[in-house]
Amino acid sequence: MTQRVHSIKESEKALLRELLEDSRANIQSLAKSLGKGRNWVARTIRKLVKWQVIRAYLTILNPAKVYAERNSILLIKSNPREVTLSRALLNMPELESLDGISGEYSLLALFRFRKSQSFNEFLDKMDKVVAATEAQKYDLVQVLATYKTHGFLVRKNGFSEFMLSDVDWSLLNTIRRWEATTEEPMSPSQRRIGEEMQKEISQPAVSKVMRRLAMKNVILGHSIDIDFKYVDLPIKFFLRIKPKPGKVAKTAEYVSLFKEVWDLHRVGGDYSLFATVRTEDIEDYNRFLRALYRNSAIIDTESQMALEEWTIPSSKGTKIVTQ
Repeated sequence: MTQRVHSIKESEKALLRELLEDSRANIQSLAKSLGKGRNWVARTIRKLVKWQVIRAYLTILNPAKVYAERNSILLIKSNPREVTLSRALLNMPELESLDGISGEYSLLALFRFRKSQSFNEFLDKMDKVVAATEAQKYDLVQVLATYKTHGFLVRKNGFSEFMLSDVDWSLLNTIRRWEATTEEPMSPSQRRIGEEMQKEISQPAVSKVMRRLAMKNVILGHSIDIDFKYVDLPIKFFLRIKPKPGKVAKTAEYVSLFKEVWDLHRVGGDYSLFATVRTEDIEDYNRFLRALYRNSAIIDTESQMALEEWTIPSSKGTKIVTQ
């Protein structure tokens, strides 16, 4: 059943934009930023959750720190409305996003894996899914590096590599995607996070772990899962960029600073940058492309429009694969 599209006010859109940048901001700071009262902020969040405008609270993780083994973009040539195929993909816990797209392929999915064993099991599962559905073929594009994810820049830091502990993994599994419900419409408190972890820990312990993971650049920030039409960004394109040889890193740095770019990955091949771009309309996208080409290091681009964006199920049972 198609979800009802609600009409929301400009002040409510402004609140959503604030939460996209920091969903763990307290109500007092949100109220001050928006020029509203605390009661208005709390009441509006409850309403937006009830309307399913706010679907989940997200913790944005650094892929290089958490999903160090495998990150892959899956392209499938099939009927995008083939129910068995889309349902099978949505049931895979490693799925990050799923879109119906224009062009040769009809579905594009991003999967993240922690271990090569999980990736190999995924390949076996995909072979079975393709054989049992109308899918004609699929292709995998390996992600080599991520420069931007969900609007957050992935910056290098000076900290040496370190091993995530069992407590770290438990916390990340708990907060990476927290479903917003009418019973619990607000971003989870540190006390609630501790209660939901595999082995319950105290609020001060949660605070200490979260601070350390943020300092180590494991946690990049906090955001929300929404339909982007509610913040006037209904148009979504997947953009492949071909930089000049030897200019990939510099070009990625340039591209990642555009506000229209929400995700940016380095992949194999001549078109070595893969971006997710969101705009208000097609003309805005054209303006973005013209601005992009001001960089002489960009030789060519290829665009694919997202025709449909699936909602990824939110569940405290959705885990990062670690074993």
